Amino acid sequence: MNALRLRFQNREHADLTLSPGVHAIGYDRQGVLGSVSTDGAVAQFCVDRRGVWLQVREGAPGLHVNGRPVRRVAMLRVGDAIFVDGTELVLLAGEPLPAPADYGFSGGTDTRMLVRGVGGPYHGRSFTLEHPRTVGRAGESDIRINEPTFSERHARLEAHADGVVLRDLGSVEGSLVNGRPVRHALLQPGDQVVFGNQHRFVVESPVQRAAAGEVAPAPSSKRLPVVEETRVPSALPRSVRRMPWLLLAALLIAAALSLLLLYGAR
Repeated sequence: MNALRLRFQNREHADLTLSPGVHAIGYDRQGVLGSVSTDGAVAQFCVDRRGVWLQVREGAPGLHVNGRPVRRVAMLRVGDAIFVDGTELVLLAGEPLPAPADYGFSGGTDTRMLVRGVGGPYHGRSFTLEHPRTVGRAGESDIRINEPTFSERHARLEAHADGVVLRDLGSVEGSLVNGRPVRHALLQPGDQVVFGNQHRFVVESPVQRAAAGEVAPAPSSKRLPVVEETRVPSALPRSVRRMPWLLLAALLIAAALSLLLLYGAR
């Protein structure tokens, strides 16, 4: 997680750099949303090795992530839009990778990669990339966005040896990748792409591919030696060694009480 930033879309504050730790946002004396101390926070962004977590103060009104209400805690992705009482903030990282020159679809690519909808009408639906997918308003589009202002042919997604290539097909507004406007880009697993205002998709892959040029070691045919435990068990604790005597004493007391009850004075 490098160069994470929180952008205030109203631009009344500079971008807030999200280093590891806790970052609080709230309203200043002029009623403008920005970075504040934790005492006056309406929400906190917690950054750790697992990612970025949004924590909402109890009773804070009007807080949404990608149009969905958040009551207490939510895990964020780069590119998510956070709305705090109508003010939009966007979680940003570095610039997306440039698209490679070899756009062509080849059989050597990982066709198990897919894009999954995480916002808008396609939320929860997945589109595999065993063949290129087109995005647009046209009826033959694989991912059809039937909005009057959306382009007939907006973009194309196709698998590539290094990820997924997003190629613009002449749209007016382009697309957003991890919150940044682009025309062409190379998407990696975990990247978020947005078409229009609400159609959000995340690139997913079932396995983590090795880095370019990295060769996985060949499996060895030799069996690994089995290491057996050879240490001599330590002596039992003194309390454990006394257990049989305690049990015997308990049995004798129980027997004595039984005889007393049977043959006691009448």
